[in-house]
Amino acid sequence: MKKFLTMYAVLFTAIWVGYGIYALWTNQESANLILGFGIAFSIVICLASWFSYWLMRHYKRVDSMAKNILSHAKNKTK
Repeated sequence: MKKFLTMYAVLFTAIWVGYGIYALWTNQESANLILGFGIAFSIVICLASWFSYWLMRHYKRVDSMAKNILSHAKNKTK
């Protein structure tokens, strides 16, 4: 699964940053904005891919922590 997430992130990073560089090269309107958006999008997609991979690896621990927190909250309301 990590390979898929990495390839997904790399593909969309290449598309957006590549289009931003192309926009700069062809002197399009708002080229800096397009490149900035591409870089920001790339950072967000890479972080989201990493977080989803981390979450899948640790889902049992996260699930037990969530159940523990919810049971404490439920006991406090009674």
